[in-house]
Amino acid sequence: MSAKKFYNILAILLGYGLIIGGFIVFGESLEYRVKILDVIVSCFIFTLLTQFMLFPLINLGKAAHREVGMMGIHFAFLIACCVLFLALMTCGIVYQIPFKHQLMGQLIVLFIFLVGRVATLHSGEKVRHIYKKEQHIMSGKLSLRNAMDDFMDQAANVRKFDESDMKRLRDIHEAMRFITPSGNSEARKFDDQFILTLDKLASMMRNVSLNKAKISEKIDLLERILSKRKNY
Repeated sequence: MSAKKFYNILAILLGYGLIIGGFIVFGESLEYRVKILDVIVSCFIFTLLTQFMLFPLINLGKAAHREVGMMGIHFAFLIACCVLFLALMTCGIVYQIPFKHQLMGQLIVLFIFLVGRVATLHSGEKVRHIYKKEQHIMSGKLSLRNAMDDFMDQAANVRKFDESDMKRLRDIHEAMRFITPSGNSEARKFDDQFILTLDKLASMMRNVSLNKAKISEKIDLLERILSKRKNY
């Protein structure tokens, strides 16, 4: 166990001890059931607050960072419910509200908090869904870029490759910078066609002299596919 984790646990346990000890020492006049209820509520509030003071708000290990989308709703419900918990507890002590009324009030606030937690998790799932959707859209352009980068590396090592054809390939490679990511099914179709054409070109480059005319035709096809792909 690391020193940081040890001191975190020690601080939390000390916090619980102070809450319980405080009610024992200063809550002698309280009804036993009310005292137990107030201890439970106070420990619950303390637990909620320690989550933010001692533990990271955002999980950096996950790229989606869904906690960012959850934070606003969660803070709003957390602050509101903590204030209501404390207000009910204080009013119960000052005005000596009967135990059953205090219990019912605290349960209602707990219900509100749980509803807020559900709303928070729902918001987090939306953030994660949007992230996955964006990643899916981006994957099409990335696959094209990666395929073209690999192909250009191969083409650079091919001897007797026609310089005019190589220039056209460089222009295609450069033009791919301006392709917009798209999740459209037609865009996906052109992405697949482009990569398939590159694979065929790579095979033809094994014998440039024999396939010179076909290589030029495939480059023409790449240019046409890329022109159509830019429309999406």
